[in-house]
Amino acid sequence: MLKGLVQELLRRAGESTPAHSETTPDRLHLCIIEAAQHAAAGDHAAAVGFYRESLQLQPRDARIWCNFGAALEAAGEAEEAERAYRRALELDAALAQTWYNLGHLQQERGRAGEAEASYRSALTLLDGARDHELWQLAYSNWGLLLQNQGRLKDAVSLYREALAAVPADASLRSNLLFLLTAMQDVGPAELLEEHRGWGRLHARAHAAHASVPDPERRIRVGYVSADFNSHPLAFFVLPLLANRDRARIEAVCYYNGVKQDTITARLRASADQWRDIRWLSDADADALIRADGIDILVDLSGHTEGNRLTLFGRKPAPVQATFLGYANTTGLDTMDYRITDGYADPAGTDARYVEKLLRMPNSVWCYQPQRVTPPANPAPALENGYVTFACFNGAYKLNQPLMKVWAAILHAVPDSRLMLVNVPTGGARERIIAWLGAEGIGSGRLELHARLPTDEFWAAHRRADIALDPFPCNGGATTCETLWLGVPVITLAGQTFVARAGVSLLSNCGLTQLIAGSTEEYVALAAELAREPLRLADMRVRLKGSLPGSPLLDAPAYTRALEAHYRAIWRQWCSQQGRVHA
Repeated sequence: MLKGLVQELLRRAGESTPAHSETTPDRLHLCIIEAAQHAAAGDHAAAVGFYRESLQLQPRDARIWCNFGAALEAAGEAEEAERAYRRALELDAALAQTWYNLGHLQQERGRAGEAEASYRSALTLLDGARDHELWQLAYSNWGLLLQNQGRLKDAVSLYREALAAVPADASLRSNLLFLLTAMQDVGPAELLEEHRGWGRLHARAHAAHASVPDPERRIRVGYVSADFNSHPLAFFVLPLLANRDRARIEAVCYYNGVKQDTITARLRASADQWRDIRWLSDADADALIRADGIDILVDLSGHTEGNRLTLFGRKPAPVQATFLGYANTTGLDTMDYRITDGYADPAGTDARYVEKLLRMPNSVWCYQPQRVTPPANPAPALENGYVTFACFNGAYKLNQPLMKVWAAILHAVPDSRLMLVNVPTGGARERIIAWLGAEGIGSGRLELHARLPTDEFWAAHRRADIALDPFPCNGGATTCETLWLGVPVITLAGQTFVARAGVSLLSNCGLTQLIAGSTEEYVALAAELAREPLRLADMRVRLKGSLPGSPLLDAPAYTRALEAHYRAIWRQWCSQQGRVHA
């Protein structure tokens, strides 16, 4: 209604005043409102048009230039966006928002050094306003930039620096926890205490729940995520929504993201109800979930970007569980359960988590491929005459001890190559080349790529013979996609969930022979498979035939097992209510 009123006022203003007049403040004001509303609605092209007119009316307003740049960036006009930001800084070099926006654009374009400088400028200007959201965003994005460059220790130091000033900042501390979970020199006890510290800061007193304690009635399950779009998580959520027992389970999706795409539409169509909560406060989202009568509320994010764990700290549903999105505990006493499996979390690991573990009978993951059938993918070595090892995971999972092991594989297989995808240009690439060079592996044996579009990413798999799972932070969705695209994966069985994801995935698709128990065995498995190209080719053919029928892709059985857990924990809660009221 407001949007329609603004459009009508804008039309009348245009009829009554000359276009682009310098003496039409009402017209300028309305243009700015329209631009902001179109930007919020995702119509960035329209926003660009209104900002252009705003600048014709007021060409020396640095804030308009800054917003114009943001609209251009969102519309895919990166070069013009940068010119707009530069013009804004010429007019007002003390505008922190412009420095932040410029840093974000530089980061997206792979210019890490320039982005760091821009974020540093923004933070210097915001030094007296540490409660400002922009201050937190600048630290968060700078840390993410360091993470993507593989500079995990630098990112940890940056987050600890920020948290020294604002120790209760939930988002920055979540970023820190994510990094600590991926690092090789942080043990389970330290990780648990760090996560408990987050939980102590963000658990809140909560009201009683009005759910009817009937153990056999239809259960209302709520799923909370910022990744209900073309994010990898969505391809694990789609099968459990599509295959649920609708007579026994009602699914409500609480979307904490902004991006809307075809995957969002598929998820929305699969859910019984859909709620957008991105702009709701925790108190308002709590009230909404209670009004919806949710019995079991499921977190799908953990401490990843866009999480709403502070909402779970209020306990809006009588039973709460965390699932899929994160490789560690949430640290919240209000999170009752963590859904996992016995491969990634074998017996004896329960004490590492605040939550009670619920183990799935097979893998905690059930993958829904983006293609209907796996592609034919003969072993490239048969045509090339040499073996190509590959890793398709992000640079933050690559470290110097890992490079030492991979170098040993390359030495064991003369003339072999190593292809790394998702390694940005700049420092990340330079460190990897230096690490491998120190082990006697020259750059001529390396093929390095930054993040690739989907079609090129799939095409890269056709050039790979054997995928190497990084450690201690294994692949998850990436491993599933690699296997589906016909490339066998060698993994090392570690001690923690993040280091045993490969064990879970390979065990559930019939490839236990590719699980190593030591780094020496890891090298030997990779080298032996590489030396037998006919066996390698046969394995790829068998993988193509066996994977579709494996537990990893058996969505109906997976969903039944998950719903059995839901029913059991719901009955448990109902029985506790019975004892309370007896």
